[in-house]
Amino acid sequence: MKKSQSLLRSLNQNKMKSFCKILPFLLFSIQLFAQAPQKMSYQSVIRDSTNSLVINRAIGMKVSILRGSASGTPVFVETQHPTTNQNGLATFAIGTGTVVTGNFSTINWSDGPYFIKTQSDLQGGNNYTISGTTELLSVPYALYSENTNASNISGYSNLSSTKNGTMIVVYTNSDAYGFTLSSSGNPTWYSQGMSGTPLGAIATDSVIVVYTSNNAYGFCLSSSGDPTWYSQGLSGTPSGITASGNTIVVYTTTDTYGFTRSTSGNPTWYSQGMSGTPVGSTVNGKDCVVVYTSTDAYGFMTSASGSPTWYSQGLSGTTIGGSASGNMIVVYTSNSAYGFTRSSSGNHTWYSQGISGTPAGIVPK
Repeated sequence: MKKSQSLLRSLNQNKMKSFCKILPFLLFSIQLFAQAPQKMSYQSVIRDSTNSLVINRAIGMKVSILRGSASGTPVFVETQHPTTNQNGLATFAIGTGTVVTGNFSTINWSDGPYFIKTQSDLQGGNNYTISGTTELLSVPYALYSENTNASNISGYSNLSSTKNGTMIVVYTNSDAYGFTLSSSGNPTWYSQGMSGTPLGAIATDSVIVVYTSNNAYGFCLSSSGDPTWYSQGLSGTPSGITASGNTIVVYTTTDTYGFTRSTSGNPTWYSQGMSGTPVGSTVNGKDCVVVYTSTDAYGFMTSASGSPTWYSQGLSGTTIGGSASGNMIVVYTSNSAYGFTRSSSGNHTWYSQGISGTPAGIVPK
């Protein structure tokens, strides 16, 4: 995993074993100490054999984390008994059920790919007649970060490092330390005190961000060429972090925060309040990030005037997922699809399209 990408991808319903339907999607929630994750949230829209929503009903589910392929070796298996809500949505945290085999907290996420297999009993028991498998293409940074290497140095159990070109950041449970060249060309350390519990870090070509339970800290060169730390307080509970090009976005249960260069050339944080429950994010290769919730989508990109801007879009139906290709991003729901890209004027714009039938997937090219 080179970057934190979309927190969910296309549905895989090829392995359904009855006429009942389950539309799975993933919602990750970071709630634990850095480098010690023990759970991630999972949501499924449940439908019966008549394609009707299964509402306000306790169901039985068996969840398996498979390594290597959709028929790979289970590294963790548990059972859950969630109750669907009035919209047919079942929600639970993988890693908190009754363990059948394995240990969720010891899964080596770098040894993938991994797949999530769900088996369900709509009557609430363990007579599982429905089976679906979806590839897990992305996990939260609190579960896995390719650039993060946890160790126990000088007594710090939460000491980690992330690297990016000529920059290196080491962070502890209370401070972050950036090492790079100053504007005069001298190798120098730059320290930053941190508030909250460290959750992880991410790097782009020129920026590193470390984030905690209540703050985010960006490390990069200012417009004058001096390495500088830029801090941002976070509202809500952190839900994810993602990056594209020289842009990094941290989002919580209530807000999303973009970190990139302003029109003056200085790196700046740009905040955007969100409605609904965060579902995931996706990025393209053009410094564009989209965060989407159960009700809205929020695109972050530099406008035609050169000013980084948030672009919001209300969503109809149940949010399912998103994908990107080139300079385009699409988010889709149970009844609509929404494209985000630059218009002929150079400004980013949302383009909506109603869709018929039950969504089965999304394919970028």
